[in-house]
Amino acid sequence: MEMSQMLEEIEENLNVVNKGILKAKDFNEDNYDNIKEIHEFVSSRDNFSPQETTMILDELKNLRN
Repeated sequence: MEMSQMLEEIEENLNVVNKGILKAKDFNEDNYDNIKEIHEFVSSRDNFSPQETTMILDELKNLRN
């Protein structure tokens, strides 16, 4: 799966209000495996607390270029 698709699905599953905040161009391909892990985790759950959502988005922010 492409990184852009994974990021879009993460946004959707986390109900991110500001769609497009996670753009593949902002991430290095070296982080593919980390993003894939986050995607798998987010996809495995139906809902997240606000704190969990913040933690996941903070982790993705740390992976940006």
